[in-house]
Amino acid sequence: MHHLPNNYFRWGTAVLYMTVCPVFFFVFVLLYEPLRLHNYLDMGRDLYSMNLAILFSISLVVIAGLRVAFHFMKKLRITWAHYITWCIGEVLVVGMFSALYLYLMNGEMLFFSVLMTTVGCWYLIFIIPYVILTLAFDIGAHREREKEMIAAAATRETADNSLVRFLDIYQRPKLIIAPSAVLFIEARENYVLIHYTESGRIKSFELRATMTSLEDIAARYSFVRCHRSFYVNPMHVTVLRKETGGQVYADLDEEGMPSIPVSKKYYDSLANLL
Repeated sequence: MHHLPNNYFRWGTAVLYMTVCPVFFFVFVLLYEPLRLHNYLDMGRDLYSMNLAILFSISLVVIAGLRVAFHFMKKLRITWAHYITWCIGEVLVVGMFSALYLYLMNGEMLFFSVLMTTVGCWYLIFIIPYVILTLAFDIGAHREREKEMIAAAATRETADNSLVRFLDIYQRPKLIIAPSAVLFIEARENYVLIHYTESGRIKSFELRATMTSLEDIAARYSFVRCHRSFYVNPMHVTVLRKETGGQVYADLDEEGMPSIPVSKKYYDSLANLL
């Protein structure tokens, strides 16, 4: 069974219940005088207003005490069945204290008769604010869950985007590494060789893919095409060196790595990043 959302245990929720329910009761009784409640409150001595104010105070104090107690139950595994039972019991306790007060003030009616009438009125009156507040807090909890799901999805997307996911021709992930670890990518017939660093060591991974299929990854993670057979990570390029014959090479910051050829077509785009 589903557990009760956390927003039901907040102080703001308790304050709303302990204020909205008694105020609704006071206004409702004042306007509609349900069942025989008028006779119990008036008592033939024009005590209607005073008794109504006292019953308002009783409901306020009782609901406040029970809601404070409910707040400290948040560490328990409270389900909706438990909460509904709590609300039913809450109204019953308010009705019993109110019936006891009216019985002691009247002194002529049977306590059981007063109890049945009072409790019946309380349930009929309180069901309206209880249902409205429960629906409102349930909608609030649903919106909070949606926000949490959106935030979690955004976090996962950010985490995924922080790593390079190299896929083969069947779109299966084969190598997942940080963009900064990639040194360069080299074409080898139907394969590409991904040269990268891991724990201070230089490694190579052979991936069944084409240079064209890596264009989106290269654009996303700023790998630069420097030759028809090479992508290079510009953050690892230390210098562009021109040989006597006019051929340009990119030297990398990792010792022992070969120089990467740079064709005239791609020279400017790489040079502008250094």
